[in-house]
Amino acid sequence: MSSFGIHSLIQSATVGDTVDLKTICRTMNIKLKFDDNLQDLSKIGLDDQRQITIWLNNSLDNKTKSTLVAIAVAEYIISPEKVLQRGVVYDVFFLKDLQKNKATNLIMLATRLAIPEHIIEKLTNSIELQFSKDQSESFDPNAYIANAVYLPEFIKCAIKQSSSMLLIDNVKNKF
Repeated sequence: MSSFGIHSLIQSATVGDTVDLKTICRTMNIKLKFDDNLQDLSKIGLDDQRQITIWLNNSLDNKTKSTLVAIAVAEYIISPEKVLQRGVVYDVFFLKDLQKNKATNLIMLATRLAIPEHIIEKLTNSIELQFSKDQSESFDPNAYIANAVYLPEFIKCAIKQSSSMLLIDNVKNKF
């Protein structure tokens, strides 16, 4: 999928202030399965029918599940060979390091698959406004984060377009 394809995929799944991640998964033929026996939080790889599948630990809350799906889809886009050959597992330590890894290709793309660009722009602008005297922006980042279907620490990983779009514009994958 070219960078144009990734942009188009995200745009086609964006409705208002949300990106419909289920639509992205359907478009990319990625199955979601809940697994009561999964020892880790999540994993992505091939199932018995050789279909790309994201397994989610059924005991997780919905925000954690949604966050892990966004990250796993980004993993598949960036590293399809790794996903297809051996799969990728996400554990509790991975989630604890989200902020530390926010500038990685994986997290930059995952936030784009989960949050529309105009909202990311507002989120990052609101952080900048905290440190300035101009508080005229009417966007409430805390309300957006509280109402989002993703973990707050994941949403706070979103960085401005100029940095992250460089990644998306240069992503070339082989799936």
